[in-house]
Amino acid sequence: MHIDTRIGTKNSVDFSHGNTLPLTGMPFAMNYLSVQTTTADTAWWFDPDSPIFAGLRLTHQPSPWIGDFQHVTIRPFTDEFSDLDTGVYRPSDAIFSPQLLQLVDTSQQIEIQATHQVYGGAIKLRSLTDSPLSLQLKAPQLSFVTAEADALHFTTQNFSASEDPNFTMYLTLQAKARVEVIASDEILIHFDRSSVELPFATSFISADQADFNLDSRAFTDQLRLTTRSWQQVFDLVEIQDSHVENISTFYHNLYRSFLFPMQFYETNAQGQAIHYSTHLHQVMPGKLYTNNGFWDTYKTVFPLFSLLIPDQYGQFLEGFLNSYRETGFLPRWLSPDERGMMPGTMIDAIIADAAVKNIAPHLLPELFQAMVHGATTISDDPRYGREGLAEYLQLGYVPADIPESVNKTLDYAYSDWLISVVAQKLGHTDQAEHFARRSQNYHHLFDQNVGLMHPKDRAGHFTADFDALRWGDGFTEGSAWQNSFAVYQDFPGLIADFGGSDQFLKQLHHLVNQPAQFHVGSYHTTIHEMREMAAQNFGQLAISNQPSFHLPYLFAVAGEPHSTEILIKQLLHVFNAGPNGYPGDEDNGSMSSWYLWSSLGLYPLTPGSGDYVFGSPLFDHVTLHLPEGPLTMSANQAATHSVVAERRFNGEQLQNQVSHQHLAHGGALTVRMETI
Repeated sequence: MHIDTRIGTKNSVDFSHGNTLPLTGMPFAMNYLSVQTTTADTAWWFDPDSPIFAGLRLTHQPSPWIGDFQHVTIRPFTDEFSDLDTGVYRPSDAIFSPQLLQLVDTSQQIEIQATHQVYGGAIKLRSLTDSPLSLQLKAPQLSFVTAEADALHFTTQNFSASEDPNFTMYLTLQAKARVEVIASDEILIHFDRSSVELPFATSFISADQADFNLDSRAFTDQLRLTTRSWQQVFDLVEIQDSHVENISTFYHNLYRSFLFPMQFYETNAQGQAIHYSTHLHQVMPGKLYTNNGFWDTYKTVFPLFSLLIPDQYGQFLEGFLNSYRETGFLPRWLSPDERGMMPGTMIDAIIADAAVKNIAPHLLPELFQAMVHGATTISDDPRYGREGLAEYLQLGYVPADIPESVNKTLDYAYSDWLISVVAQKLGHTDQAEHFARRSQNYHHLFDQNVGLMHPKDRAGHFTADFDALRWGDGFTEGSAWQNSFAVYQDFPGLIADFGGSDQFLKQLHHLVNQPAQFHVGSYHTTIHEMREMAAQNFGQLAISNQPSFHLPYLFAVAGEPHSTEILIKQLLHVFNAGPNGYPGDEDNGSMSSWYLWSSLGLYPLTPGSGDYVFGSPLFDHVTLHLPEGPLTMSANQAATHSVVAERRFNGEQLQNQVSHQHLAHGGALTVRMETI
């Protein structure tokens, strides 16, 4: 499978086509390798069109908005060109694949190959002029520690944020070479030959652990292992279809969906999982994961994992539970530790979805305690727990003087329902009923006069001068249009608030058919999400951002499935496998996974329900190789077919949804398409 990792990498601070990086390494690795094309101090350090080669970058960056931590740039050079600050390469000739980076630095006349596993990998260099090779290692707070036999030891202490000011990464490079410390952030390594293979490894625990993590096998052997790991991912889905561009886009998105969250634990000599806790400032037992924003990923990424890799899903839960054990709260946005960004405690959806799908049931009792703790405990640190929880408990909503009050209220109400789902699963009937009642709090903010959610003050009055196009204030990265429909736990109740299905559908049609206008509101300037929504021709449906992901499927929920099917087919055309492959921030696999679900004709509308709603399939025939058996999905696609006439699963006719349990056991889902 040919994958070019540069999908979604053509970006700037003003406009996003994904805000992704071309990452090479095993799925869910502890770090990745990439190419850096600038020496500027910026989070936008890769441009797919730039011929500048500033070096290979060992990176942990989940998003430019989050930044990197413990990064190191590795630039090879020869003595005859040592005065050049950067190299030059031809992007069109380079290989950017999940398992291999390959390019020629034409200014240095060096052929560079690199591969990466979980903790590290290997770099292979060859001077085309037979000149002796050198390496420049550069990073903020980089230190050379020692040389022992053929192992060079380094440390870095750079990070965009961390609770531990002494958080350290240890780097071991296997090489016999002379080391020259130039400055506090620059180290030169000189070799006496014109070709070298350089195995390397990292650790967040110790230099000895980095040595233990080192794989000293030949470059080709390491490349073979990484290639095999990705082939196992791509083999999960088998597609037969005449549209090769769509197939390519699918697999490129499958690659991006299997990068995050990143591993943050290591295995010691006794075979035990251990990790460094930046919260406790010490090494702890067990697994841990990082670089994940749950507000983004709960909708699409983890439901995908629940179907394709449920065992790995259970390991993620184990890691997130360790975060709770060490900090006292379930995580919200990890990189490397808690950032406290975005509203809601949306990991609740990941836990409840696992509960109804019988994933890692042994972890469920403690995870349930953690959910309840987050829903009832007011944190002194705003990064943890629910912001505005005291007001939510008192008023039934978060008041308008607290930023993002509507989104917080809706997220908290949904999480309350998710807690009730887990409580019911565990037999805690009283708690299930209590949190189910709390999940109805969303009604408090629905304004029937405007047909949308509306912030309220502490006295219970809707705020004055409501503007449905105004971004910010009570809403997150959008206006009332994008954020008023996030009532995943009770769409029938929301539809009733609108006055019934006819009024609800009328508002949905108005949403997608009005101009893509916006007012900057409390953001006070045009932010990139506003530009990205306006760049598409779908009205206020900002498929460029997560709050709109579920909106196309609400037509089907309200009894108008053909509108969902037609709209989904149009939205899928916004995606491609190139550097401008996304309509907005891809965000840790969330947008990639939306594409995967939507192209399969399914969508996990309500994580925690165990059901999928239907859209419109893109391919003729797909086989998902699931742990419990193959699931085949067939459709009689034709150019004139635009809507679904009938769906059957194992011969039984289906209506608007299907359960996870049905699909997970395998079987045959057939779709008969027709012309409207």
